Amino acid sequence: MAPLPRYRQMADQIKQAVREGVLPPDSRLPSVRILAAQYNVSLTTALKVLRTLEDEHVAVARPKSGFFVAPVQPAAAENRSTETLTADFAPLDEQTELHMSMVGEECRVRLDLANGRRELYPVRKLSLIMRQLSYSKPFLLGDSVKGTGYAPLKEEVARRAVSYGCHITPETLLITNGCIEALSLALRATLSPGDAVAVESPCYFVLLQMLRNLNLRLTEVDACEDGYVDCDKLTALFRRKAVKAFVTLANVNNPLGKTIPDEVKAEITRQADENGVIIIEDDTFGDAAFGGQRPFPMRAFSHNVILCSGFSKTIAPGVRIGWVHSQHYMRKITSLKYTSSMGSQVLPQAAISELLSNGGYDAHLRRLRRELAEQVHNIRCAVLREFPPGTTVTEPEGGYVLWVTMPEGSLNVRELFLNARAEGIGIAPGHIFATDNRYDRCFRLNAGFGCDKEVEDAIARLAQWCRESLQKHCR
Repeated sequence: MAPLPRYRQMADQIKQAVREGVLPPDSRLPSVRILAAQYNVSLTTALKVLRTLEDEHVAVARPKSGFFVAPVQPAAAENRSTETLTADFAPLDEQTELHMSMVGEECRVRLDLANGRRELYPVRKLSLIMRQLSYSKPFLLGDSVKGTGYAPLKEEVARRAVSYGCHITPETLLITNGCIEALSLALRATLSPGDAVAVESPCYFVLLQMLRNLNLRLTEVDACEDGYVDCDKLTALFRRKAVKAFVTLANVNNPLGKTIPDEVKAEITRQADENGVIIIEDDTFGDAAFGGQRPFPMRAFSHNVILCSGFSKTIAPGVRIGWVHSQHYMRKITSLKYTSSMGSQVLPQAAISELLSNGGYDAHLRRLRRELAEQVHNIRCAVLREFPPGTTVTEPEGGYVLWVTMPEGSLNVRELFLNARAEGIGIAPGHIFATDNRYDRCFRLNAGFGCDKEVEDAIARLAQWCRESLQKHCR
């Protein structure tokens, strides 16, 4: 039998101490830092131990206080063998563990995920439309979800696409459960395990996880000085036939917030077409670009681009309605949809279609863009005010997030992340945006919840840890 993973061995030792009464109910467990030092493991492994104990109901997490032995332990009959537990709690890679932690737990100060406060979204209007539709068209509630999507919604998406340079037809559109499913279907339809894929660096961590899960080989292309992908390095890969596909957030990159200029988009698509490289574009932040003019996606410069988008970033995070368009792969994409999620709920599609057609969506976007631009500006100013000299912060051109780089000699972002989580502050640590350690002094902040006193205090606390680490480094 293979030896148990280190985190599993540690978790079992602590469970044994709990069972024997060495660690009584409600007693404090060692902190992440102390646990890591005691066992000579990484902070991430130590956190994984505590989260595993929490999953198994042996421990409970208390905000700003740490982890404690659960007041009531699982019944003896439920204490299965180590072998069974190991099968149930299969080890995950560090990036996935941190993502699970970010998504699965609410923080007191939500600076981690790319979404916003409820007031940013037209949830009341959408709720009213859905109520009206459920009365006037009750079949939408129970109608089959099979098919490529609600026809009026596909027509609205195609109509709006004309305004940003894309001439597409409803027949080449498939409605999905959010943009993430659209990307997954596009990747599965065009690539095979072992294929090489180029991505922008830093790269949205969910996309990195998705590519890894599909057993694709990653080539990370750094950004140029202007904050978008280095065109020369990227197109050199195309000419060498070094990659089969390029996956991009060309408009409002996550996490840098930059948009590739039109002339660069045109060059990238031209080189891709000439060298047989597939471009898969995530345009989910396109509608959230600041200013009055929505940027053109790469699809506007080549009909070969597979375009994916959705409404979760503009209408509401919980509205999992996205779409994918392809000129050449729709049959394959559709077949994969039918054999995975089958379809998407019709009522939300109908409600969004109504919002798009009656002008409500455009009015909402104007307000959303203004408010997001102000919130991003205020968060950026707070970071530059509180953090030590040498700290850099991106100037996003849309969306919710900012990218912060701390000065040389600052604490590792893994430590910053754990310090912050212990005090109920959520951030997205930089190292999960790459496959190596190149962003160990970086982190992403979400501006979607504004910049009230609680947020300002949280930024000041993050800055304090950064300053303290620099002082230690200088000694």
